Amino acid sequence: MTLDLTCQACDTSFELEVAEILDEPRIRCPNCDARAPLSLTEGFSNALDDLLGHVARLRHKFQLVFELESDDLPAPYDRDHARAVADDDEHASEDLEEEEVDEHFDEDEEYRRDAEE
Repeated sequence: MTLDLTCQACDTSFELEVAEILDEPRIRCPNCDARAPLSLTEGFSNALDDLLGHVARLRHKFQLVFELESDDLPAPYDRDHARAVADDDEHASEDLEEEEVDEHFDEDEEYRRDAEE
């Protein structure tokens, strides 16, 4: 099962296997390296996991075909509401990314000190 995505930064279309995002919740454009905030992709991965669990329980009674396009979301998930939420997530992600860079720097520094000893 695949998800079809189009990068908003460079307009590149690409596919992502659902199993991949369930295993490692990261979404990255293969063309321009644009990335979705980790907190957002983790939430998306958890929601997909919940959805698939409910579909599995439903399938013994009903066959389900599910198609969703992000431009056609009903209220309150429409574009204006989603943009406000995304802006909040993006600011939180920028803060986390700065912390992650600092963590990696500290790990590299520690590795160098250990190697010198």
